[in-house]
Amino acid sequence: MSPQESIAHYKIISKLGEGGMGAVYRATDSKLNRDVAIKVLPDAFRYDSARMARFGREAQVLAALNHPNIAAIYGIEQGAIVMELVEGGELQGPVAVDVAIGYAKQIAAALEAAHEKGIVHRDLKPANIKITPEGVVKVLDFGLAKAAAEEGGAPGSVSPTISPTISLAMTQAGVILGTAAYMSPEQVRGKVVDKRADIWAFGVVLYEMLTGKLLFGGGETVSDSMAAVITKEPDWSALPPETPGHVRRLLKLCLRKDPRMRLRDIGDARVLLEEPEAEEAQPAAAKRRWLAWVLAAAGLAIVAAVGGIGWMRTGAGESGPGTAQFTLPLPEGTTWPIASSATQWVPSPDGRNLAMILAEGGGTSIWVRPLGAMAAHKLDKTTGANYPFWAPDGQSIAFFSESALRRVPLAGGAAVKICDLPPEANNASSSGDGGTWSRDGTIVFAVSQGPLLRVAAGGGIAAPATKLEKDENAHHWPQFLPDGRHVLFEVRAKQKVGGIYVQELGSAKRVRVMESSMRAVWSPPGYLLFSRESNLFAQRMNARTFQLEGEARLVAEDVQANEGNGRSSFAVSENGVLVYRQGTAASKRQITWRGRDGKVLGQIGTPARLNGLRLSPDEKSAAMIITNGGGGDVWVMDLATGVMTPMTRDGGSSQRSTEAWAPDSKRLAVMTPGGGVAEVIVASGQSTEMTKDSLFPEDYLPDESSILCQNDSATRFNLLSLGEGHAVRPVVTTPYRQGGPRLSPDGRYVAYLSSEIGGNEVYVAAFPSFSVKRRVSTNGGTFPVWTKRGKAIAYSANDGTVMEVEVRTTPELELGERKPLFKVAQALNRFGVTADGERFLTAEPMAQKGAAAMDLTVVLGWWGAMPR
Repeated sequence: MSPQESIAHYKIISKLGEGGMGAVYRATDSKLNRDVAIKVLPDAFRYDSARMARFGREAQVLAALNHPNIAAIYGIEQGAIVMELVEGGELQGPVAVDVAIGYAKQIAAALEAAHEKGIVHRDLKPANIKITPEGVVKVLDFGLAKAAAEEGGAPGSVSPTISPTISLAMTQAGVILGTAAYMSPEQVRGKVVDKRADIWAFGVVLYEMLTGKLLFGGGETVSDSMAAVITKEPDWSALPPETPGHVRRLLKLCLRKDPRMRLRDIGDARVLLEEPEAEEAQPAAAKRRWLAWVLAAAGLAIVAAVGGIGWMRTGAGESGPGTAQFTLPLPEGTTWPIASSATQWVPSPDGRNLAMILAEGGGTSIWVRPLGAMAAHKLDKTTGANYPFWAPDGQSIAFFSESALRRVPLAGGAAVKICDLPPEANNASSSGDGGTWSRDGTIVFAVSQGPLLRVAAGGGIAAPATKLEKDENAHHWPQFLPDGRHVLFEVRAKQKVGGIYVQELGSAKRVRVMESSMRAVWSPPGYLLFSRESNLFAQRMNARTFQLEGEARLVAEDVQANEGNGRSSFAVSENGVLVYRQGTAASKRQITWRGRDGKVLGQIGTPARLNGLRLSPDEKSAAMIITNGGGGDVWVMDLATGVMTPMTRDGGSSQRSTEAWAPDSKRLAVMTPGGGVAEVIVASGQSTEMTKDSLFPEDYLPDESSILCQNDSATRFNLLSLGEGHAVRPVVTTPYRQGGPRLSPDGRYVAYLSSEIGGNEVYVAAFPSFSVKRRVSTNGGTFPVWTKRGKAIAYSANDGTVMEVEVRTTPELELGERKPLFKVAQALNRFGVTADGERFLTAEPMAQKGAAAMDLTVVLGWWGAMPR
């Protein structure tokens, strides 16, 4: 056939390949507007009505297969099979052992799904296996060999010349030889073929992935290959030395020539690959090496204890060598970035290295601390990095920066872009909310809003990996479970408490593990770790049903967490190295008045879990958000008495984080649970919804005509009209994150945050044109406020120093000297300043217990410390 010809409603585009089963073409489905693959059967098939009838009956069975690792059959039209078009290359070896295992798991899962429906492939080989750009395995041509078999032949027999698909670069002889090389001994002899033939071929394919060599190929004729299948034994010495023992054992079970002695179910192969036996997964030598490393790390901790770092060792855990616990200080001159209640550190899969996002001189970078050493080092070219996660081999680190997902080698060097972040995901360095990297080269990551996304680790375009359901606004903090197919993640809901779910990639079905407004992490030996009221708990999770079992057990107390955004300060490696930060920085804060010199002038009310502090224009009240398990409500405090009054009573949403005072101090603009904006009368609490658009109210214009808001992706400032209709119009849109806008008293200028150079910096610009702009901060800063009746801007630097900068607007916008006023324990988030600039209203974290405020606690074999 030639391009532009048609079969039914499919228009031929180009030829893809040809083999014993006919030619394959790329075509366009004009009804559904999608590309498909069409296999045009040989004339001997097409014009034999009896054979086509049998073929049609078989194809109906094959079309019932629905699995993410199986290329689908859509139907039969005019002697041609219409199939899913799979983009990507054929499976080729050798590949890295961990990659081969990842591919093998997916192939086994495909075969298991087919075998459960009584369908046997009969022609499994690399030419029938494709790897998509996202790293997903697709097995092609399930059962077509049987469907094409001659009636009256030996039961289950198939001609060795039949080859469903080959590339144009291959020769016909090569295809015949290749097909014969993957046949089972019983298939070569023409005997009855069942699912054990697929298990044999699976073993041959896995062997080839690991070695890059044909197991029984290399002969000059088909007969040579067939004879080798029957008479020769595999060359086990060709396997890479690093091939795990359980993989070697699986190969030997699959490649037994007597089918009665062969592995009987491919599901057993999948289970063995996903859950190797303890003695295979961690042989005695490896246990000794791990224990030696534990002792070495603990020994270093003892040395460090002389300098004030604590160390402890407890009795043996349920499957580990015992527990060692010590604390790690940050490198000199560094600090945690803003919002460090989020996990900005993560141990490598083997637990030997710790990657940390640290602030130094205003910007953030990745630092790596080997746990068996006393010093950390910074990875260059990682400025603006956020939320790191490791490659499965521990040799690379992925992170979010400058509107993209990137990766950098552990040894250092240039960072490589994996993919751009979607426009709706902030396009900002801080827009990521966690990621995970599987052994088959697939990365799944989260952004501030929307579903999880997936992309090949080698690079590409991110595609959705999950789908938001009703009332959900985001899926965050994904983690591949040990099988490499299922992902654990947190669901953020708009008007209810979210939950922790597990979903298999490629499937729409997901399992709810638990109700939670906080992230959770799977950890060996089979536990789910999660935060509750600043305590870290562990509870058994069934590896097959993903349901929790038994009772939750306390692991650690006083672990930082932020219930408003679901972030918590702990991470764990694949072998159970737990790292967490103590203190409740995001939980209990005290409202405090300070003078310009930093002297405490007084404290008001009792400590509470609050954020979003805003001083009213008349300086008599403060608005704040008191957080709870699923979000928060807006409250107003009378600064003279400390009396608190709720302005909302709906429990809030997971994203409620801003509120704005009207100039008369009698009204507040607040977020609604669904993400819209409402105006509340302070005296009565009466509320009027103004828009359902997902906006964050930030500041009223001085003339009260509109409210300045930012959109939920933090890339646009908008004006929400207070007039009839409450129209929303954009002010400025940027390709990077910006936030916290505060208008000058005359409304001519706006101070705000922007991540355009990497980390957050404070800027001031002409409003609303943004035609003139100046950078206020030099070493990072948080939400600015106007002081001295609009003649200065104050902000908090990353190290906790409150800075003030004079602002001159005539004859043009100019900035004066940056002056440090005072320093607090850590950078302030939002704070208020009286109009004369003499008093500062702050919400300061309570003094922390236990480890120093900046230190990390490391626990090796954490389960050994749980109470019995």
